[in-house]
Order: sequence, then C-alpha cells, then structure tokens
Amino acid sequence: MVAAYVGSVAPVIDTDDIIELTGQLSELDMLPPSSRRPPGRPHKKRFLSRGEVRMKTPRRRTVCSRCKGCGHNRATCKTPIS
Repeated sequence: MVAAYVGSVAPVIDTDDIIELTGQLSELDMLPPSSRRPPGRPHKKRFLSRGEVRMKTPRRRTVCSRCKGCGHNRATCKTPIS
C-alpha cells in the first residue's frame, strides 16, 4: 500500500492557463476519421514474401469412436449399438 503513494504529485496549473488552452482547443476543427472500419471479422492472412509458397493444411480424417471406421462419426454410425 505504501508503493501507491511513492509517485510525485504534479502541481495544479494556473486557472488563466486553463482558459487560454480551452480557447485554443475550440479553434481546432475536430472531424471524425475519414474512413470507417469494415464490418465482419478482420482478415488474418498475411502477405507472403517473395519466393514463399503457401502450404495447404492437411485435413483430419474423421474416425468413428464406436466402430473405428473412417469417414463418419459416432452420430452417423450405421452399426448397431452393442
């Protein structure tokens, strides 16, 4: 708890400076950003370097946990329950 009070405290600036700063800020043109963010999930694909080839990810084969057959899963298995 003592570490929270270690930092220095900045002095309060003069009220005349505050009025002067608000006058300068009101003269600035505050506009929204020129472009809007596109809807949807952002793209994660990065640009490939020269000579770099994109590798295809190998597909996993579905294996049934009931009959250990390939190409289907337990929910669509045709073998009778034993």
